[in-house]
Amino acid sequence: MASTRVFAMRAAVVTGVVAAATVLGSAPARATPTTLYVGGAGCSDTGPGSATQPFCTITKGAAVAVAGQTVEVAAGTYNGQVSVGHSGTAGAPIVLRPATGAAVTVTSPAAGFSVSGRSYVTITGFTVAGTTSYGIKLISSNNIVVSGNTVTGAGEPFSGQLASGIYLSGTSASTVTGNNSHHNSDHGIYLTSTTTTTVVSYNEASWNANGYRRNANGINVIGTSNTVVGNILHDNEDSGLQFYTGGNDNLAVSNVVYNNGDHGIDNLNVTGGRIIGNTVFHNCTSGINVEGTSGSYLVANNIAVDNAVYPAYNGISCARRKGNIGIWDSAPSSTIVDSNLVFLTTAGTMYAFGSSYTSLAAMQAATQQESHGVQADPRFVAAGSWNLRPATGSPAIDRGNSGVSGEESADIEGQSRVDDPASSNSFAEGPRRYDDLGAYEYQP
Repeated sequence: MASTRVFAMRAAVVTGVVAAATVLGSAPARATPTTLYVGGAGCSDTGPGSATQPFCTITKGAAVAVAGQTVEVAAGTYNGQVSVGHSGTAGAPIVLRPATGAAVTVTSPAAGFSVSGRSYVTITGFTVAGTTSYGIKLISSNNIVVSGNTVTGAGEPFSGQLASGIYLSGTSASTVTGNNSHHNSDHGIYLTSTTTTTVVSYNEASWNANGYRRNANGINVIGTSNTVVGNILHDNEDSGLQFYTGGNDNLAVSNVVYNNGDHGIDNLNVTGGRIIGNTVFHNCTSGINVEGTSGSYLVANNIAVDNAVYPAYNGISCARRKGNIGIWDSAPSSTIVDSNLVFLTTAGTMYAFGSSYTSLAAMQAATQQESHGVQADPRFVAAGSWNLRPATGSPAIDRGNSGVSGEESADIEGQSRVDDPASSNSFAEGPRRYDDLGAYEYQP
């Protein structure tokens, strides 16, 4: 009872002081501004970061921004690593972005952007170029959004100096979307073994290369339980998309993968993967490859065309040709493949399922797999210019299984599934009997 009276007395005193201050006209505490400004006339890193006295560097703005604040950057090139100093919250993230219409480039003798041990931060709309380390680096963080950035020229093509464009380690529940990661010295986007439950979506990753060895992928995933959806991956030195040892239980869906120096989609020593509804064309060693100790895979609704039939791509030898779709080693015993379209314009291995086959029919007869598969020209709109959408009359139209785990209700361009009245639905399965094979949905 005594403690209750003391608390009440203290509350009364505080109330009285506040009331007296109000009567005397004392101003209330100043609210935290929602926007911090960077760049432009009159800038100073010792100032308030206001519109009239902005910070000079993104480094300063990112260091001091707190939950609910946006760091808005004026046009220009900014040098130095941008390290985020605080975390946001689910309802009040920290946002780093250019001012409306402004072109902002970040370059650095280290990483371009670094987020370490933070939550609820968004980095959007920047060009990150010529960094000696990663373009954008996320370490031990969660609920980070990296969107709409262009990342290029990370690292140098020499041993010990390689760097991926976008790098995630120990990161979870994050999103990497709508970025263009190209001409970096290592992978375009790299999810290490400790990165989980992250979505990598609608990015373009191209022309990434170590230079002195074949090793840089468009997207490289070693972590578990991630989703790779709707990306365009081409002309990378190694594979377009790779799930590597330890990268279990990941989903690759609705990606377009072409003209890469090794596999289109490679799966090595991983289990529980799903490869669903991708378009995979003209890759060096194979289109879709599942090998090593991999198992418990589902490969369905994909289009795989003209993979592993050419001697070289972009000067890289394709001597280890493994086939259009190849399921190897221990994988066949626990892998299901069905409703895929395969085709070759040059003789080669059409399909492998433990053994190699020059036709889908031979593979079906030997394995009893791929009962709803089809060997036919997909009739791309313009394969020579990499327009891999299905043209009118394509056998990929209305032929997918909408019930397979991971199948999307819309295509890579956000187009909803639609029933083409000119195409038969007799081969389709699932609750929607008109999903198309591959990443694109034909729009009649």
